[in-house]
Amino acid sequence: MGILERSDGTRVRGLPLLRGFLPFVMPGRNESAVFFEQKLRVEGTLTYLSTRLERGLPKVSFFHVVLAAVARVLEERPKLHRFVVGRRTYARRHLEMSFAVKKSMADEAVMTTVKVRFPAGVALSDIPGLVDRAIAEGRGQSMTTSEREMSVVGLLPRFLVRFVMWAQRVLDYWGLLPAAMIRNDPLYASVFLANLGSIGVDAPFHHLYEYGTVPIFVAIGRIHDEPVVTREGMLAVGRVVTLRYTFDERIADGYYCARSLERFQRYIEEPELLEQPLSD
Repeated sequence: MGILERSDGTRVRGLPLLRGFLPFVMPGRNESAVFFEQKLRVEGTLTYLSTRLERGLPKVSFFHVVLAAVARVLEERPKLHRFVVGRRTYARRHLEMSFAVKKSMADEAVMTTVKVRFPAGVALSDIPGLVDRAIAEGRGQSMTTSEREMSVVGLLPRFLVRFVMWAQRVLDYWGLLPAAMIRNDPLYASVFLANLGSIGVDAPFHHLYEYGTVPIFVAIGRIHDEPVVTREGMLAVGRVVTLRYTFDERIADGYYCARSLERFQRYIEEPELLEQPLSD
């Protein structure tokens, strides 16, 4: 790997002229960021989750449904499953998601991140086995791989830390960063998610990270009651969740992203669609 190919992606060739030129016009992710907000009604989703056990299906949470829906949309909408490094656009080789995990529910508890690889065509019932193990490891007493790496680099003098980070960016720019340094790094992933609803907080608009390759950030808020208009045009109280997204515009245009969110909304509101693996 290197220069022409990367361990985590394959070069996308034949892009339209403007799209191929965007990384030169907007070199950074945050100057390329586009923000979306989506409010979803989840009464049907919550009912579905409560009745899964009655149907003999494994228990899943709302966060599991979100992860399954994101995985399905990324497979069905491959332009979202790209990233930009070194002014080049790459199609990602693996579907991987990262998310923040608090070691415990206390103000002083430290925050860590975990990264999970999802197999092609993953179904909703597969998600807990993949994700819950990673969350348990993140909340364990032992350091994660990225924490161990940071603890070693953090012992160096500041000028050496700056040099290490500079060298990492240069190697990454040219596609020479070893696969071992990418494999467990949570900022080299398809999507980064923050499930703030799990701690009763609403979703903010979050920045993208210039380090790594994550082109999409998803913040999930708390499920709450809110006035809604029914299909009959009546005002009622509904169960609603707000999700806020930050996209790197260089991987796909806003229209493509908006249409992808419509598909995501359908999967959240009709999670039974995620029960079967995605067929080839």
